[in-house]
Amino acid sequence: MPKPPRLLASAVSRWGDDPWARGSWSLIGRHGTPADRIALGAPAGDRLRIAGEATHPTRAGMTHGAYEQGVGAAVWAAGLGHRRVLVAGAGMAGLAAARELAARGVRAQVWEARDRIGGRTAGIDLDGFTFDLGANWLQQYDDNVLARIAEELGLTVVDTDFTDPLVLGSGRDGVPDGLERALRTRLAQAPPQASVADVLAAWLADPAPFTAGAIRRFVDAEIVMDSGAPLTWLSARHGFEPGVGEGDRWIVGGYRLLVEHLAAGLQVRRARPVRSVRVDADGVTVNDAARFDAVIVTVPLPVLAAGGIAFEPALPAAHRAALGRLGAGRVEKVVLRFDARFWPEHPAGYYRVHGPAPTDVSEWLDATAADGVPTLVGLFAGAWLDGLWTGSDAEVARRAAAIFTEAAAAG
Repeated sequence: MPKPPRLLASAVSRWGDDPWARGSWSLIGRHGTPADRIALGAPAGDRLRIAGEATHPTRAGMTHGAYEQGVGAAVWAAGLGHRRVLVAGAGMAGLAAARELAARGVRAQVWEARDRIGGRTAGIDLDGFTFDLGANWLQQYDDNVLARIAEELGLTVVDTDFTDPLVLGSGRDGVPDGLERALRTRLAQAPPQASVADVLAAWLADPAPFTAGAIRRFVDAEIVMDSGAPLTWLSARHGFEPGVGEGDRWIVGGYRLLVEHLAAGLQVRRARPVRSVRVDADGVTVNDAARFDAVIVTVPLPVLAAGGIAFEPALPAAHRAALGRLGAGRVEKVVLRFDARFWPEHPAGYYRVHGPAPTDVSEWLDATAADGVPTLVGLFAGAWLDGLWTGSDAEVARRAAAIFTEAAAAG
């Protein structure tokens, strides 16, 4: 009888509980449209601008989208002649903004609420190697500015084919021909304020020529997993945004290698959250103390929506409306290091496991290529999180390991 796999080391994300994230990546709710992303990223006068992945109309939820918006905000500030600019947040957008400002001769200061840089990228040292607990992939690789920087640095990247996961355990039936096309057609033709749940309910009531089970599994895998948001909230027309499956590659050694390069030479003050921004005719006062010519705010959308920064005067009506129509889901990650490989080889290096209930879904990256030690990176979304992500990190890791181990044993 083979020995059961032994868990050597593990790490667990807590993005839903992180006060400086309050979720994973931005999404469009049933009352919103991509125009809300544009509205949120528009200048609020000539001294304040919000930037980040949530403000990108076509690259939302992606690190290079955040980077591009940070650069755009910096060009705006420098173009107005501002010489001292505060950047709130040291994630991808904030680092991009500060680098671009510095390149244009502008004195930029970055205030970061956490005691680390990188924002929703989070490299963790585990058993002698670095893995990502946050953003993991360089998406839209051929058109990704961060991918070009990674290439210039000589970083090693590994392809992931999201379109061909090996499904383990239950739910192993393949996707019927035409199902994805039928789903996208129904979503695109939905009424303007319909949710994904509205479309799904109507379809499941008359699923032919597909089965209700096949439809449900596909929605779980492609929408629940990619959003982590309630389907009753997520926009039918705009909640299924592009990005995943467009040449995705992960960085051996993690995003930290990019983050450290981007932050080199910048003035970053850690453990310095921005609590208030007061704009007047002559400049900007931050936290009732420091003065700047302008401020670029790159903190995650849910933090802004929850009132994490007090603005005086209040943000323009269009910005406030956008914050009310956009949101974020919750996708959590676990990294597991084992003493021996026990899962089947798969060319894509990607696996999917469905749980016992609808919206219970997890996906797994085989990250053994990083250093040769058997390693899995698991992503969980949906109702599963309510029960799995409780207790200590070690307890969460053991539950997640058991789910994959049982599924792999079932084949």
